[in-house]
Amino acid sequence: MAIEYTFSRVEPHVNCDSDPDAGKVCSVVVGMSATDGEYGAYVDTTVQLTGVAMVAPEDLDLSAICNGAADDGDWKTSLDAQITSQKAAPHSWSGVTEAPSVL
Repeated sequence: MAIEYTFSRVEPHVNCDSDPDAGKVCSVVVGMSATDGEYGAYVDTTVQLTGVAMVAPEDLDLSAICNGAADDGDWKTSLDAQITSQKAAPHSWSGVTEAPSVL
């Protein structure tokens, strides 16, 4: 099965009312999830915005922000490694065993 990636967390944070740039986005929390069948992994970061990048929430270029964070952090490689590690880890057997008698 192929690994599927999604941006599972996108949270813009705006400046408070007392700030000269009130209502403009100053940072965006970006999180990506990866799933491969029963295995999954997650990574996130906070992207700080400054200067002309600080805009109203509806004017954000979320594709550029999210994909930029994923590319800069090499997230797909990291998430692939996490899932590969999960697949290689020992897991509990789901069958039924019968305990032996005490001698």
